[in-house]
Amino acid sequence: MKRHFNTHIEGLDLKFWHDLIESRGRLVSLKKGECLCRKGEPTNTFGYVKSGYFKYTVDGTEKIGGFAFPEALVGDYPSCMDNAPAMFDIVAGKNSEVWIADATILPKLFEEDIEAGRQGRLFMQSAYVSLANRYYALYAKTPMERYIDLIHEHPQIEQDVPQKEIAEYLQIKPYSLSRIKKKIIDQNK
Repeated sequence: MKRHFNTHIEGLDLKFWHDLIESRGRLVSLKKGECLCRKGEPTNTFGYVKSGYFKYTVDGTEKIGGFAFPEALVGDYPSCMDNAPAMFDIVAGKNSEVWIADATILPKLFEEDIEAGRQGRLFMQSAYVSLANRYYALYAKTPMERYIDLIHEHPQIEQDVPQKEIAEYLQIKPYSLSRIKKKIIDQNK
């Protein structure tokens, strides 16, 4: 099985979600820095990333709580199902394409379609486990351990995402990330 950066989509039937979104939505291109949704504003948008990537930012800054890469579901879930205010800004990290649909259809779909309801439950369960693992890493591991885990699990991230954003995701300063990388290089000499 392919190892996704977005671990909350592992074990999900992505074909189900992609087909659902494509059948009810549209393909949208966003330029780097454009928002899929903004914190505090109502959002009903959910979708999946076709190309590029998105970052979940907090407080209108570069505090990055997460990323969504190709194939990953993207949206402020479950806020989008109720057209509730978004908890995050979801921003294109580079020119990106995303399939989007109206998420307010999901509650009724989950009630009427057994498989859709099962997929919705699996998604919420996977999202919770992913979030719990992220919090565990932030509090139980050192920044170096978090960086090593990140690079070990997702070596491509250093080619796809600027170092500053990787540092923000790890909740460290860019100079701290540089020191960590230098220390790793020195240890491997």
